[in-house]
Amino acid sequence: MKMMISRGLYFGVSVLLMIGGAAASPIDDCNQTGDVAKQIDGCTQFLQQDPLGPYIALVYGRRGAANQTKGDLDHAIADFTQAIEVDLNEVRFYVNRGVAYRDKGDLGKALADFDKAVETDPKFADAFVDRCVAYKDKGAGDLAIADCTRAILIDPSDPVAFNDRGVAYEKKGDVDSALADYTKAIALDPEFRDAYANRAVLYDHKSDQARAVADYRAALARNPSSQDRQDLEAALKRLGANP
Repeated sequence: MKMMISRGLYFGVSVLLMIGGAAASPIDDCNQTGDVAKQIDGCTQFLQQDPLGPYIALVYGRRGAANQTKGDLDHAIADFTQAIEVDLNEVRFYVNRGVAYRDKGDLGKALADFDKAVETDPKFADAFVDRCVAYKDKGAGDLAIADCTRAILIDPSDPVAFNDRGVAYEKKGDVDSALADYTKAIALDPEFRDAYANRAVLYDHKSDQARAVADYRAALARNPSSQDRQDLEAALKRLGANP
């Protein structure tokens, strides 16, 4: 039950197009994120209406993010690739495609995209966090720690970077450093469920039952997935504690 957080899907900026003085329905649908199917359809319609317009890269990127949310990684990768072909300098496209490749298990292509993202914008902290996760998955612990550390230097207020560095430290067997990072992540974001769960597991392994129970309960109280809820409840039951 070790949890790292993948950063990605960086499309908070809306296209905000107006056609004929009124908001265009397809781009409204493409901009929203509540209904993935409607978002994909809206982006597709807009691409058909204006295939050479100035916002095409962003629309491909938004559709790629929607496909990624849907779990359709092949179409997500295709959309991010189209976005990159239109705009070679947008770091978010490389990061998002890298996350999709990583989710498919293709760490080589994922790392190549994260490398390109870092090269394109060396101050984009989330690119280092995502590459940190990929290096951890590859078993390159020192490189993972170095990337998460670089992300922390860029943005010392990012709890995800501390959490993910903690996972990398833990995988190397450096329990004290891992605990310190999970604790820092929680200090930065007291609602960070995964950091509580990660720290609980370490306290559990250290036979620090009181702290483990407190952290398992804290993670359980923060709306985990159904599978994580089962794991957390099972851990508490094993320790003789109620949820």
